Amino acid sequence: MQARLSVLTPGELEQIHAATRRVLAEKGIRFTLAECLDVFRRAGFQITRESAVKISSDQLESALRTAPGHFVRHGATPARDVTIGDGVTKFAVGSLPIWVAENSFPPVRRPATLADLRNFTLLSEALDGFEIGNPVVQPQEVPVGVMHALWNRTVSVRMTKPACCWYATTSEMAAEGLEILRLAAGGLDELRRSKRWAITICPDSAMQWGKSAIGALAFAPAEVPIEVLPMPFLGSMHPVTMPGALVQATAETLAIVVLAQIVRPGAPVVFAPSYGGVMDMSAGTHAFGAPESALFAAAAAEVGRSFGLPTDMMQGTTDSKRPDAQAAWEKTLALALPALAGADCITQAGALLDSALSASYEEIVIDEEIVGNVRRIAGPCEVNAETLAIEEILRLPFGGHYLESEHTLRHFRKELFRPALADRRNWQHWAEEGGTDASQRARARAAGLLSSMRPVSGLPPDRARAVDDFVAGIFRRHGVRPETLLD
Repeated sequence: MQARLSVLTPGELEQIHAATRRVLAEKGIRFTLAECLDVFRRAGFQITRESAVKISSDQLESALRTAPGHFVRHGATPARDVTIGDGVTKFAVGSLPIWVAENSFPPVRRPATLADLRNFTLLSEALDGFEIGNPVVQPQEVPVGVMHALWNRTVSVRMTKPACCWYATTSEMAAEGLEILRLAAGGLDELRRSKRWAITICPDSAMQWGKSAIGALAFAPAEVPIEVLPMPFLGSMHPVTMPGALVQATAETLAIVVLAQIVRPGAPVVFAPSYGGVMDMSAGTHAFGAPESALFAAAAAEVGRSFGLPTDMMQGTTDSKRPDAQAAWEKTLALALPALAGADCITQAGALLDSALSASYEEIVIDEEIVGNVRRIAGPCEVNAETLAIEEILRLPFGGHYLESEHTLRHFRKELFRPALADRRNWQHWAEEGGTDASQRARARAAGLLSSMRPVSGLPPDRARAVDDFVAGIFRRHGVRPETLLD
């Protein structure tokens, strides 16, 4: 028994397939990078005067045949290994906010610092509800030109979990980022095998791939998983109707799947077209925390699976500015629906507030609790002679209870979710111990974890030194003293 949500009927999926194929074949997807156009041109694809690459159904099917439907992302130890595409949803923390929201009155939003990056890296490692981690924030005192080097150094040297490396927008960034991962893995062959780090790429605008596509060209040969992230905002960059938005986002995603398979047949590509929301017509802003965003992610998970691709739904962003009730309901919907629809992974699930512009220490702890609840609801439940408990039911006297039953003792740890944050005591005990709310308890838990943790070592010493030496060289070329950024 497993809870599953089907948003689309088989007939509706067929219509989305047919519409997507028509868009790809008749209009195509525009690529602005000459390097991408050269790859398509050499492979015999039709390219229009507007630099749109038209993709026929046969060309699409050829790419889908070589794209893997599942793969393992290996951590620093086997206990950290994560299988993508095995039917079990994995969760990852959020990334790239430039602010940290302090849960104070009045509210305060301050620039993210290098200390925050290190703290969130520690929390990302410590919170077991997230199988995939990253450093979360962009420190504002770090020069933009070296941010990719610092981030990739952090996810390799200071994390044992699989993580997402920094994106690339130039050939130089891509080459440097890939070299850091190669040094961290201990060679190109091991990098291909481990798939420990993934790279995300996003289009410039509707139906158009720009500088970010360099990541697909550079990282596909190394078989670094490529997460393809169109950002569908219904009513602005994408059609306001959900089926129309699904068609456009799917077409945008599949264009990169095809590109990656031309470059390297068998390169792992993840279907992830759900980092978006809606255009709020009254506020004139993009809203991430809308119910339509959660519904879209559930449908997108089904669409990706129907193409035989592993899926990652970029959900968990709220428009709330603090860890409050709005954040809780928006995040719960955003995580629960795609998980119930069978998404292989849900990224952006932890720490994000303020439309992903801010991170919060309280929120990452609260989000892990939400993830735990969602995982329990969406997880499997075995039905067999032992779990049916027939003998226990027949044995128990009328009016009895199961509290002291051996059957209960055998199963309660697995069957019952145990919250780390939620308070289930009676009023008197809760009030006597301070009467704290969830946000206050989350702040205390985050502080406790940070006070007890020290930076981990995600690599053997020789590989860590090789990474640090290479990263230090990047820093120096940009006029940055390495000792100011490397811990």
